[in-house]
Amino acid sequence: MSATHVYAGPSLDAEAVHALLPDAVIHPPVRHGDLTASPVGAGDRLVVLDGQFFQSASVRHKEICEVIARGAAVYGAASMGALRAAELGPYGMTGSGIVYRLYASGFIERDDEVALVHTEPDTGSRALTVALVSVRVALRRMVRRRVFGPDEEARLLAAAEELPFTARTWRGILHQAQGVSRTTSDAIRDLTRGPSVSWDIKTQDARSLLTRLALDPVPPAPASYAGVPTTVHMENWRRTTDAESRTLLTAAQIYADDYPELHHRTVLQLLTGETGKQDDDLDRLERYAVDRARQQGLLSGAGLAQWLSGEEASAAHEQHVIARALVRSYRWSCGLTPLPALAEAVRTAPGVTRLRELIADAEQLNAQLAARGYPLQRVSRAALHRHCLSRWDTTVLVPALYDRGFTDLDDLDSRAVPFAPHLGLADPPRLRLLDR
Repeated sequence: MSATHVYAGPSLDAEAVHALLPDAVIHPPVRHGDLTASPVGAGDRLVVLDGQFFQSASVRHKEICEVIARGAAVYGAASMGALRAAELGPYGMTGSGIVYRLYASGFIERDDEVALVHTEPDTGSRALTVALVSVRVALRRMVRRRVFGPDEEARLLAAAEELPFTARTWRGILHQAQGVSRTTSDAIRDLTRGPSVSWDIKTQDARSLLTRLALDPVPPAPASYAGVPTTVHMENWRRTTDAESRTLLTAAQIYADDYPELHHRTVLQLLTGETGKQDDDLDRLERYAVDRARQQGLLSGAGLAQWLSGEEASAAHEQHVIARALVRSYRWSCGLTPLPALAEAVRTAPGVTRLRELIADAEQLNAQLAARGYPLQRVSRAALHRHCLSRWDTTVLVPALYDRGFTDLDDLDSRAVPFAPHLGLADPPRLRLLDR
């Protein structure tokens, strides 16, 4: 059954959204990663009104394009939605409202035209400052009603533009502006004391779009979509949003003594296109991968050496050593999506039940430590590295983390921290994934 998903906040609160679209699925202002992880698909409608960009990374254009490619009808208005719709019209996003038209026409261009400070989503995303475009439109309308003239409008707008969006309030604008009459100041105060729907163009645009969608409950046929190629960044976004697979894979990389073996075989299958085949002949896989790499000119001495220890480099002519370098140098790239394959290899391994028990133990310990005032943010990276060296029975960290599928120390640090207290305090039992 189709659904309408609305990302809203300061432009229109949840109560107002429900009043206009009772069946809407309401989300807080959209952030980077939200749409990649969302269930929005064919036949659904996605409405972007508000989005974050200061508190967290803003929603990426290709995230929206991916939702359009799934077959959803995507609309934008009011704030972040208006900005993205103006940018993505050729790619199938439908814009609505005055703010959208101001962006689409080029009359306004700056991101901070729609930026403001608001409270957290759990307190209603209440606006604490005012958006520049809201000031711009409100002033223009007052001039048209002959409340004041163009000269005072220009002074007030200049004052608003000089203030950073984090400090832009009506009170601050009136204080900053020079040569504004008392009558004008009183008229602005009287107007802005009222509900935002009476003067804020962002709220008005948001309400107008939802009202129109309520009258047309059937989603339109998907707009013609100008395809956007999958990129390395999109693959990484997908990896980040698949939290369950990411946690399972990271735990396997940390705990399983035989994970390097599983990783080596799975990545060779990815590199050779042999995924999904039940083939236990590792020698054949390595020979195939090495032959393909040699045909493509990937086996230069300097290129191999950076992935091998000194002792390994002296045997760089051997098939297994070359295959090891290929696996270590493997990185995310277009068309190669290792997370599903690696996570599935772990998920179907005989020892996965014990691995899940270790994950649960680690999470329980983290909760106990947090309750005692020791959050994960206090985990020492040096301590994490010592725990990994001990667990992996090695004295050199970098080659070992490559063999376990971590791309570098930063990757290890960002993903392994949740398991550091468990490694250091609980002395978890040894685990082999592949043993029956």
